[in-house]
Order: sequence, then structure tokens, then C-alpha cells
Amino acid sequence: MAQPKNRYWVEFAYKGTSFDPFTYFDSKAIERRINNNVPLCDSSDFPVNEVFLEHLTSSNAEVIYASRWLNAAYIIADDVTIDQIREFNFVKSAKKVESQLVISSLYTEALDDQNLQELAERQITLMKGQLFAEKGITGKGVRIAIFDGGFPNVDRHPAFEHIRSQNRILATFDFTKNKQHAYRGNSHGLSTFSNIGGKFGKLFLGLAPDAEYLLAITEVNREIFKEEVWWVAAAEWADQMGAQIINSSLGYTEPRYTPQQMNGRHTMVSKVANMAVAKGILVINSAGNEGDDFNWQIIGSPADADSVLSVGGVNPYTGLKIDFSSFGPTAERKLKPNVAASGTTVAAKGADGYRRVNGTSFSAPLITGFAACVMQLYPGLKAMEYFDKIQQSAHLYPYFDYAHGYGVPQADFFYTEKKESKTFSAAFVPTSILKSVHSFEKKNNQEEEKSITREIKIALPKEHSTTSSFKAFDYFYYHIANAKNELVDYEVLIPVKEFTIPISHPDAVIFRAFYQGYFIELILKNE
Repeated sequence: MAQPKNRYWVEFAYKGTSFDPFTYFDSKAIERRINNNVPLCDSSDFPVNEVFLEHLTSSNAEVIYASRWLNAAYIIADDVTIDQIREFNFVKSAKKVESQLVISSLYTEALDDQNLQELAERQITLMKGQLFAEKGITGKGVRIAIFDGGFPNVDRHPAFEHIRSQNRILATFDFTKNKQHAYRGNSHGLSTFSNIGGKFGKLFLGLAPDAEYLLAITEVNREIFKEEVWWVAAAEWADQMGAQIINSSLGYTEPRYTPQQMNGRHTMVSKVANMAVAKGILVINSAGNEGDDFNWQIIGSPADADSVLSVGGVNPYTGLKIDFSSFGPTAERKLKPNVAASGTTVAAKGADGYRRVNGTSFSAPLITGFAACVMQLYPGLKAMEYFDKIQQSAHLYPYFDYAHGYGVPQADFFYTEKKESKTFSAAFVPTSILKSVHSFEKKNNQEEEKSITREIKIALPKEHSTTSSFKAFDYFYYHIANAKNELVDYEVLIPVKEFTIPISHPDAVIFRAFYQGYFIELILKNE
């Protein structure tokens, strides 16, 4: 009777191989590594030892992929075989694999051309992205890798005609079938690609119409166990091919993982995403659509990784977190999402159509296009320097919360003279419109009895009058942080006249608020 087989990552104890970076890497990868001070001959780039792989195969294991970065092989083997493999002196460990992948999109909706045009304009103007195009900044020369479930019709859809006509889709690879053809599969990738560099008639659907592209299929619905290895393989391929940005709208959550494991280090894809950034690639990932799932709710992996620019979704007409967008922070209460963009967009669908689509899958590509423009504007910076610039350009910065991150990046940040932050002091009666959903601290009765209720009185700038003048984005944001700068509460209010904010949390140390470009920070002290 045949034994059941399982999937394993077999990690090797050493490599024992050599490497020539100039024959392996694209010239753009060499340039990127030099800019990021990454060694051209790093041991993590050396190939896996072929002798080790031959031993695995001769032991009746099926080798699916050998990862240079991890010095490991992804294999399928039965219990007898894996026990034998664990005894090899060159094997460091063999860990069983299970996973579930979630594509971070929701649903589509047909709209008439006028409504499509209005939304297409809105998804760009929300970031003031039209300023980039007016200045001739269109992502030209920036190389972007897109990881998704498929790219059918990209080779014929009119949204990409300007890219195809200039041969700027440099390579495609289907990691699920191990072949060089990606114009098949789930149409999700068609839509995400269009929100990076596609067009709707004369309108931009994304901010990088002049970038170069690498397309990788890393997911197929019926193979729930292999998607992580395909993501790993695609990241190494993107590195070799000279990608400067990876856009991923994929997330790994349950049933393999728990919310407590979303700490940025636990999952294989988070580890590899951080490695990609260490090699000079800016990794941008959607935060996920678990905002309405009260059994999960926080972001998935690899959006939880420290060095990954995690993107949440906002309502394009209010600027507030859209319902489905996942909340941060990470399991260790580090800031996520980092920034946000419209969670509702116009995207390419079918052979030649366009639809309204919803999901943080489409927020992340908008930020990827934005990032490509920043790279064109500031060539030669390190990946994390681009990361920081994008965060600093967001409309709430330096304020943040676990719903919006630092807010929506703004192109005019790069074209206006930097001024000192405006501030304010005291008060009106607020109407709450977004309240933190998290119980960040569990308080026992004794702690509650000892807590001291304090009040913050807010004086708004003189130009603020009444609700009759209120318009979208005129919200009052505030958060309360503990001594570790972890948020214990946050809220968004519609301003009226005067108000006070009670502060009763026992760990409250810092109060910050943002209103119409005004920012204040107070250190809370008990009298």
C-alpha cells in the first residue's frame, strides 16, 4: 500500500558551490545591487548544490524547487523517505508545509462609461497623481515584477497596447506550470496590471504607463499547498531579471497560520520578501480584505513583514478606510498598513472591457505606479529610502493609525517646498465616524479602578467654522499611544464646534491628532 506523501522544505547545512554574478544577473540587477550596497557575490545567491538534489531524488523524493536564498529544496516525500533524508549529513532540517493563499480582491461591477471615467480619474487624483504625468514622470525605465494568478488577454487588451507596442513586457513566467507563458489563468493579474500601467482610452488607470514589466503566475486555486514556494521562486527570478519593484496582491492567512503568527518573520513568504528588500527591491503588498472578518481581521503575510510596504484601501470619495480593508497592526503591534490608496478602481476585464473592481489588490498596484514615479524622480536611492519617501508623502504624515497607516501618498509632496508642521490647541462636540475595533490591552478590575480619566481640549484653527462648511477629508484624526509608541486607541471624528477627548486608558502616554494639515503631539502626564 502506497504511503501518503507530504510537502517539505529541506534546508541544507552548507552550499559548497561557486557563483559568477555577471553571467547570472541581468545588468539592471547588478546596477540595483550597487545602488543598494548589496554584495555582487553574496553566498545567498550561490546555487544549491546539485549533488544534494541528486541525493534527494535518488531517495524517491520529488524536488519541486531549489531556492538559492533559503539554501533549501521544496520536495514531496512519504514518511519513510523524509526520515531517510533527515539523516543525510548535509541536511540541516526538513519541515512539513501547509498553506492557504488568499487573493486580495472582492467583486466587480459594470458601470456606464461616464461613471467609469469619473472613478478612473478619482483613483489617480486621490494621490494627486496627475502631477507626475504633467511633469513627464511616468515610471519610465523602472522595472516592475507583478506576482498574480494569471494574465489572460494582456497580450491583446487595449489597456496595454502602449506597453506591448514598445516591447516593455520583458519576460513572463508561469511558476505553476514551469514554463515561459503567463497570458492565461486567473484574470486577476490582468486587472492589477492595469492599475499600475494600463490606460482607459486616454486616461491613466495607473501611474506607470512607461515602466518595464515582468509578469509571474504564482497561484492557482486548486493547489493550496504550493503557492508559497511559487512566490519564493518568483522573487528569486525577479531579482535575477533586475526588478526594482515587486507588486504582490496575494496574502497567506488561515488555515495554516493564526493571527498571532502575523509578526513579519514567521511565514516563508515574509522571510523571502524581507530578503528581496535586502537585495534592493521595493516590495509592495496589499494589506488584505479581512476588515469585516472578525475571526481574523488583521493583515496577512507577507504584508506583515517589516520591510514590505503594506497598502490598505480607502473609499475614493471620503478618504476613509473602506470596510473590507484589513486592519493593522502586526501580531507584535508594529505599524501596518503603511499607506493606503483607493480600494475601488476601474480596471481592465475580459478581452477588451473595463469594470469597477473592489479590493486592496487594486490599492497596492496604484501605490506601485506611484513608487515607480518616485524612482524615476529620484534614481539611485536604496529600496528603504523609497519606502520612507512614500510614507512621508502620505496625506496624514506624521500621524498614523492602524486603519489608514500614514494615509494616501500625495504627488505634490515632491513638488512643493517643505514647511514646518502647522499645529493647533483646543475644542468642539465631535461625531465619531471610525473607531478602533481592537482591544489592544486586557485590563483587570484593579487596573480599571486605578485608571485616571483625563481630558484633552482641542482648539481648532480659526478658519474652521461649522459643519455647514464640512467637506470630504475634513476629518479630525487622533490616536493614543503607550510608552512603546503602540496605539491603544484611535478614532476619526467629524468636527462640529468644541469638544474634549477623555483619556482613561491606564497606558496612555502620547496623544497625537491631525486635522487639515495641522498636527499636534502631547505627552500625557497625571497631575
